[in-house]
Amino acid sequence: MKPTQTIRSQRNCRGMTLVEVLVAAFVIATGLMGVAALQVTALQGASNADYRSRATDLAASLADRMRANLPAVDDYASATAADCDTIPAPVCAMTLDPNSSTTVASCSTQQMAIFDLWEVRCRNGVQTSLPGGQMTVACIDNDTTDEDSCSELSPLRVTITWRLQGDDDATATEQVVTTVIPGAPWK
Repeated sequence: MKPTQTIRSQRNCRGMTLVEVLVAAFVIATGLMGVAALQVTALQGASNADYRSRATDLAASLADRMRANLPAVDDYASATAADCDTIPAPVCAMTLDPNSSTTVASCSTQQMAIFDLWEVRCRNGVQTSLPGGQMTVACIDNDTTDEDSCSELSPLRVTITWRLQGDDDATATEQVVTTVIPGAPWK
């Protein structure tokens, strides 16, 4: 091989220029930023799915409590929203909480309804496990001709609402709506 051919070959194989390195670094950085944004979105979606699951469980729990307390089923819709700072008196729990200093009382069906609403709203419930959690119970009266605002066998609509996580709009909410027909009370 002649010395001039070796020099020409080396000139043609100079390697990457600084501009090519910067373009490659920009392309890789853009791809990594996309992956990071996708990861954040996935985590927010998983968090919101967890909140939806919790809300569904709480609505089902309240529906079961309504079915267990049929004589006072209309009291669930007419009871005022529970104040979570104050435990309702009397405490109507079916089993005693070992961490509580209060004793379990014998309760009327209406008192049991008020306690059930407090427990689902406040004690490890809607307001404590969901961000900005709120719960409403409304009767959809199936007989508007009578004086009763919640006639027998009228459906009750349980609505649980909470703030979405990761949304730029602070007012964005999600909700679970469950309609319950508890049944007729025994006579």
